Amino acid sequence: MALMIFPLAFFHYPIRKHIKSLFLISILVAAFSRFIRPYIEASYAIFLIMLLFYILLIFVYRLKPINGLIVLCLGYWTNAVIMTVILSILMLILGQSLMQIISQISYQTFVMLATSIIMFVGAHIIHKKKWQISLDSKKTSKMGKQFNYLIGAYSLIGMILIIQTLTAFLSTGYDFYRTSLVTFGTFGIFLLMFVLIRNIKIMQYQMKIEEEKSYLENLTSYTEEIKQINRDFYSQAQTLRQMAVCQNMNTIISYLDHLLQERNFLQASIEINEPMLAAFLGKERHVCQSYGVNLMVINNGYYFTPNSISGYQLNRLFKQIFDDIILVLKQHTSADKWIRFIVESVIDEQTTFIIETTYLQRLRENTIKQIEMHAGDIELIYDPYTNETKITIHF
Repeated sequence: MALMIFPLAFFHYPIRKHIKSLFLISILVAAFSRFIRPYIEASYAIFLIMLLFYILLIFVYRLKPINGLIVLCLGYWTNAVIMTVILSILMLILGQSLMQIISQISYQTFVMLATSIIMFVGAHIIHKKKWQISLDSKKTSKMGKQFNYLIGAYSLIGMILIIQTLTAFLSTGYDFYRTSLVTFGTFGIFLLMFVLIRNIKIMQYQMKIEEEKSYLENLTSYTEEIKQINRDFYSQAQTLRQMAVCQNMNTIISYLDHLLQERNFLQASIEINEPMLAAFLGKERHVCQSYGVNLMVINNGYYFTPNSISGYQLNRLFKQIFDDIILVLKQHTSADKWIRFIVESVIDEQTTFIIETTYLQRLRENTIKQIEMHAGDIELIYDPYTNETKITIHF
């Protein structure tokens, strides 16, 4: 149980709801170990036990193959390191050899019990201190997959090293302390990889927060100004519409209806709960109006900035796309120039941006590369018969 719970807690897998499965795996592996150990060498027994552990973790706990290998190897490595430390301390205190200590049942029981307690305590501390890292993500980047494969290969090498170390216990001329140093060094490198991953992720998250805070400070005053202009515009449009109805001026009513429709588009952009995108759309609306382009905004869902990109970087990409669209629309004399911006999102899941317009046939390569660099997908579909363009950006 300790050998499984420690790495599962370290890699942020749920434990409580699977405690019965973990207990069942422990019973099966213990029974299997008791049956095969008297008949084969220790190293082969360890290999078969680890193989059974791996199969049960994959099919009972529903782990991915690479992740199951990493979890199992970290558990065995941690168990081997802690046990080696305890045995080293007993050898120094008692002045006995390794064979003398491991041949006594009382010391065997003490070493195994102490190792399990330390691993349980370690799992509890990791959970309380939130030192976990995650091997799973809903959308893994290509680099993340390659890194997981690298760690999986390294774990396999570590498993072989454990088996060789256990074989060395029974060989003649065995140097316990030298082998212990090799075990500690390999385990330290293995654990250091995950500590580096965790620190890099925390640093990236903090940089994203600081970048967005700085950008928000510059946009707060502009957002409030847009909201006030919108409220004033709406009340004035309503008053003028009532006056026009009383005078039966159909042309003015039609014009005011158009203004109210524009107001609804502006309100849709402001109601996006993420202020950076709302402020950006408000600014772009004024830019579009200066070129005679009607910007419409539709928000479906409760929008949050995708995890793989900051709000500042996302707005820069949108600005490049809007600049490309306006540059194309300026070259056409059509009176009906429009851009439709649609946001479709679900909390903690995937976000899709759809930009619809006319005449745009391609985007700059730099824009496409930047979106893909932040784990996004982009697709541009141009219909030559209707001249309509649909850009879909998916994070």
